[in-house]
Amino acid sequence: MTDLSLASMAPPAAPPLAGMDTLSAPSNSSVPAMMPRYYMTSDLRVATGLTRTHLDFYLREGIILPTARTESGYLLFDETELATLRTVVAWRQDGIGIREIRSRLGR
Repeated sequence: MTDLSLASMAPPAAPPLAGMDTLSAPSNSSVPAMMPRYYMTSDLRVATGLTRTHLDFYLREGIILPTARTESGYLLFDETELATLRTVVAWRQDGIGIREIRSRLGR
């Protein structure tokens, strides 16, 4: 009879997503390592009130840049890109054009 323990039947661990490294906690600390927060495009739309068309435009124009991509192809954005997008929305509400915004961002 062969040994079919549950440990031998467990699937291998998935590799981490690109750019999703954990932050190191001090070795003598009881605080667990923290994962950075990532947002999907739908999260950005909810956080900023933008439509899908507007968000896609900002992506095509290079105004915001994805931080990582999941294995299934979803774009992920970090806190910095969310803050950038919120700034861009505020500038657009003040009447600043895309060329000027691109210049201010250096993108």
